[in-house]
Amino acid sequence: MNPLPETDFQQTVLRGVESLQTEQKAHKTRIDEVYANFDRTDKEVKKVTDELTVAKNKMNETWEATMKRIEKVQQAVARNVRSSWRDPIEQLLDSNEETRFYLNALARYCNGLKDGTVNRLSGEMRKVVEEGTASFKALTGVDSSLGQATVPTQTFNEIYDLLLEYGDWSGLGVQRVGARTTVLPVGTARPQFYWIGSGTGGTGEGSAITEGAFTGSSVSLIIQTLAAYLLVARELLADSTVDLAPYILREMVQAVAFGLDTAAFISAGVANQTDAGYYGIFKADSVNANLAAGAAAGGTKVSKLLLDDFVNCLTTVSPIVLKRKPKWWMHPQVLASIALIRDTVGRPIFQTWQEVPSGTLASILGYPVVSTAVAPTAALTTISSPAAVFGDPMGQAVGIRSDLELATSDDIKFAENMRAYRTLIRAGVKLKTATASITLKPFAVLKTAAA
Repeated sequence: MNPLPETDFQQTVLRGVESLQTEQKAHKTRIDEVYANFDRTDKEVKKVTDELTVAKNKMNETWEATMKRIEKVQQAVARNVRSSWRDPIEQLLDSNEETRFYLNALARYCNGLKDGTVNRLSGEMRKVVEEGTASFKALTGVDSSLGQATVPTQTFNEIYDLLLEYGDWSGLGVQRVGARTTVLPVGTARPQFYWIGSGTGGTGEGSAITEGAFTGSSVSLIIQTLAAYLLVARELLADSTVDLAPYILREMVQAVAFGLDTAAFISAGVANQTDAGYYGIFKADSVNANLAAGAAAGGTKVSKLLLDDFVNCLTTVSPIVLKRKPKWWMHPQVLASIALIRDTVGRPIFQTWQEVPSGTLASILGYPVVSTAVAPTAALTTISSPAAVFGDPMGQAVGIRSDLELATSDDIKFAENMRAYRTLIRAGVKLKTATASITLKPFAVLKTAAA
């Protein structure tokens, strides 16, 4: 293979640098847009954030009360997102008096059916419901899950559930990969510098330059297939006055996101269909024991942790991590308990975005906090359990071999007259560290003390 001429080599490198700069600029623009959206929050969001800040700074606030405050902020933000950025038609429906009357009549009618007081409703309310689109069809020998009841168009967007939502893997080191197994090089040292001249103690001009070298190793990211599969009776879909397919597909996507979150955050390397042999960042100390940041004696649960335990995480990671936009990851309930922890002068270590403008809703020691539903909660009551992780998002590689694929089929269960829904994504995760490494420390796992 002939080497490239110097000019061609320089042009090739410059094109690569320009491509990286363009990609970085686009990424920064997207981040700036997200940060700018904080200015668009409505008065309700700002009000509940103020309430959280005030409550957090009161010494007598309980864990349960703080958790309720955080939930209130999250609900207000969600409502604000829906009202500020969704489809204008949906916004118009929300402000429609007729729609509000229908929903009120429907709620009263359903309550009347249960209590036997339907006849007490006004004739106008009974008419709008009875002539509306709500209906129910009882089917025999099929699944009795969502779909049996026909959902009217007016209430479809208000389907309520308490299912957790996932997808925080996208905030880690996501990258495209072109093969089933991808080798990821990790450097541990760069070439050493040397001075040459009269002030070097004998190494004068013209002396040979001491040779340097890169040192490092590599880790292998293995791609596997993550899937979700569901069968739904076609009668259920046909008898509904609205298309339930979008709701079903949304839940299928969440199932796959749950799988990726599990792999990226809490998998313990077990060779089964849950962990797939991957290690999540909350299990990073199982790969490299030097990533463990145990709490001081007495910190046997989250509520007993001290400021020093969190500072210990910052000193456990490699120093350069502190300059690479690191984050905290923890469960929302763990965050609620941490919100009550104070420093030596009585100030909370948990700060809202109004107190410390960090670009996120909350921060600890100046670094943003990401609450992820898949994170463990055992540390709330259990010794030697991971409570939080601090580190560089790029330290956990999430390789995407092929994008999310959504497919349906009426043929696979033709005899049963059922429709199959399938969701696939080919992906994998890999921690960028090595056993016993003291230089590759992208994360620190804060664990409660053993005693």
